[in-house]
Amino acid sequence: MLKKIIAVVLIALAAGTWGYLDYLNKQELKASEEMRAAMAQARAQALARAKAAAEARAKFEAMIMADLTTCKATAEQAKEDFLTKNQKPVKRKPGLFTIPPAVMDEAAKTLETSNAACQSTYDARLHSGS
Repeated sequence: MLKKIIAVVLIALAAGTWGYLDYLNKQELKASEEMRAAMAQARAQALARAKAAAEARAKFEAMIMADLTTCKATAEQAKEDFLTKNQKPVKRKPGLFTIPPAVMDEAAKTLETSNAACQSTYDARLHSGS
């Protein structure tokens, strides 16, 4: 009879231990599922931040590229205006004009200097990010 009681107690103890271990396992599975969900959410947030940063960078680069294009167009227009101001009429040919080589050289140098200034401004803004 004592053996039967001990056997029943051991079976009950084993069943209780198994039930407790099952409870601990379920808690661990629940915690790992919550951790996985939190990691997926963090990954999605990081991806959204990276995408927003890339879009902002592309927008910034497009903006400064437009500024560079405008600057170069302004320099080209200044060259054309300078050349127009310094046209000399051709003798005995009304309506025809000529531009002296020295003026052409000066206009080319001015354009080159202006374009270099535009490019250096673009490079500095691109490098500094502002």
